[in-house]
Amino acid sequence: MQARWMLYSHDTLGLGHVRRTIAIARAVIARRPDLSVLLVTCSPLVDSLPMPPGLDYMKLPSASKAGPGDYQPRTLAVERERFRGLRAAALRETCAAFGPHLLLVDKSPLGLMGELTDALARLQSNGQARMVVGWRDILDSPDAVRDEWRSQGTLEVLERNYDEIWVYGDPDVFDVRERYCLPQRIADRVHHLGYLAPRVTDQERARVREALHVNGEALAVVTVGGGEGGERVLETYLEAGRRRLLPTDMVSLVVTGPFMPEAARRRLAEGACAGTKVMSFVPGLEHLIAAADVVIGRAGYNTVCEAFGAGTPAVLVPRVLHRDEQSIRARRFAELGLAEVVEEPKLEPWTLAAAVGRGLWRRRPAQPPVKLDGLEEVRRRALGLLPGVNGAGEPSAPLHPSVATPGPAGAAEEDLRIEDPSPLLEEFDRLALSLTTRAGTSSAA
Repeated sequence: MQARWMLYSHDTLGLGHVRRTIAIARAVIARRPDLSVLLVTCSPLVDSLPMPPGLDYMKLPSASKAGPGDYQPRTLAVERERFRGLRAAALRETCAAFGPHLLLVDKSPLGLMGELTDALARLQSNGQARMVVGWRDILDSPDAVRDEWRSQGTLEVLERNYDEIWVYGDPDVFDVRERYCLPQRIADRVHHLGYLAPRVTDQERARVREALHVNGEALAVVTVGGGEGGERVLETYLEAGRRRLLPTDMVSLVVTGPFMPEAARRRLAEGACAGTKVMSFVPGLEHLIAAADVVIGRAGYNTVCEAFGAGTPAVLVPRVLHRDEQSIRARRFAELGLAEVVEEPKLEPWTLAAAVGRGLWRRRPAQPPVKLDGLEEVRRRALGLLPGVNGAGEPSAPLHPSVATPGPAGAAEEDLRIEDPSPLLEEFDRLALSLTTRAGTSSAA
């Protein structure tokens, strides 16, 4: 049987949700290259992200977040209800036409603005699809989550529609069953799968550093996700460099994010001192994080996973906007001794520089004391819910010849390593040339 898998992911602030969803798809396709896999997303930059062979996508009109539970069109000049109706109709008809055997919904059980309601009802009525909702390790503060669930009837939606709830985290860090007081009938469907940490070899890390011409110097990568709301973090870091509070021989790559306003990006680039390169977007940011000696960024889920997966020491400045999720995550990892944390009210050039110094002194751990096998567990559970295996429990012949046929069981770890960084090396060479030129023609303020 030809198995069909549909993934739904909306991104209104940054790229975290869609990057996480693509990583999940990549892990499963590595073992089931015969799958027909469709990602439905509204991320405006989905076509700039590396896609595994075998994964196609459909783009919904993009949204932006105006406030808690309040969304509006990012580009279309239409009223909110027409915008919601357009997206809901596209989802309803796509589900009907594609007929997925497995639907994986990212974060919101009813989708953005409840737009999945009709699609879920149709899938429920035909009884063909297994339905799963996937949550990051922490959604928000327990009080906020319980209030939101109560107002939206989320527990009833979960009980009525979803076979399983996948949590991409470690219950020893944050147990959603206990912290969100889930009733037993819902808690029984929860599976903590571990963090979705990409695997990076020492050889891959060395190739990126060589492409960047980093020869013995410390390398810092500064990232604020999509860029919205991250200007102060980047400005503080650059000011620390101008004041010579950071190691003078350290190379810094500052990634503003594609959603930072152009005027702000230009101003930040103009304020960079020698040895610092400001860039807007890197499709394979995980490669840079893996190659770095320290990463400075928000406490977003993907940043944490990529830092822990590579063992890169992290300095986290949690974002406080509509949710407390990042603050809770950062504090929890600080308690576990896994990260340096600078709360935004205390963010100053000297406090950030001191945290960077402590991060550089940290040793790259062989294995952080948290579950990092989320991609393996996601793959195992997805394959258990999908039809189309032969009598020996193996998938049918691959339909995508560009995907290597999976090897024996011992090859599982190889499948889940991040993509070969070769396509990025030419871009890194350009960055290295730019850094060399800037170092030779600029001086610190």
